[in-house]
Amino acid sequence: MQKTYTPELVYYAGNQLLEGPVWSEKEQRLYFVSIEDEMIYRLNEETTEITSYPTNGPVGAAVLNKDGKIISAEKQGIYLINPETKERTYLMQANEDERQRYNDGKLDPNGRFLIGTMGYGETLEGEARLFIIEDGEVRILLSDLTLSNGMGWTKDGRTFYHIDTPTKKVKQYDYDLANGTVSNGKTIVEITGNGSPDGMCVDVDEKIWVAEYGGKQICKWDPATGEKLLTIPMPVSNITSCCIGGENKAYLYITTAKENDEPLSGGLFKVKIR
Repeated sequence: MQKTYTPELVYYAGNQLLEGPVWSEKEQRLYFVSIEDEMIYRLNEETTEITSYPTNGPVGAAVLNKDGKIISAEKQGIYLINPETKERTYLMQANEDERQRYNDGKLDPNGRFLIGTMGYGETLEGEARLFIIEDGEVRILLSDLTLSNGMGWTKDGRTFYHIDTPTKKVKQYDYDLANGTVSNGKTIVEITGNGSPDGMCVDVDEKIWVAEYGGKQICKWDPATGEKLLTIPMPVSNITSCCIGGENKAYLYITTAKENDEPLSGGLFKVKIR
């Protein structure tokens, strides 16, 4: 009998744009951002308790460093936040272009922070960047982007995936872990239909999951062959991102954005995938 994958609503508060779920294995908590509400959330699913961390302007991404501190990419800069005391420390401003805001970001396997940009209120074709931040220094990893979005790595850290949403493609690069550089970019997945690739994640079997904004689905792909392995229909249209988490990393957590005629849009969902 074919297994069914049923999305379950985990959190809903009428947010316009939830993004960037990150699972904390140590805390057994889920972090995610509400970009336009200028807020980072931490969810204790067991108790349903939500901890809120206000940000300085729209927040594109919040990740956890090796010490369990939050690195938050906000319109006014990048901050370090203590999740228990909420103490905030300004680190730097990587993006000097006022027309852009930060979008998706992740830590590479060596702890470098990769953070992309996109037009803020307007589309700026070819002007977005993917920055890489290490030891307080900023470099441009990828340029000539329009809307830098989802990313991920293989377990060995030698392969990097990245999405520039308007291209409707997932690209793969060789990743030099020692130096934090990329080479040999090539397209491995191209999204067809109404959806555009937004956030993504890599699962424990090194398959990739791609959220489709406007596509009402999230899909699992084999990056080695480009084959679509699974489609999970969603009850809302705008799927923004995803991450693996929960007990035994058996769940896919999925963020979404508001669509006026869809009652659950802008909610956080999960699906048991293992």
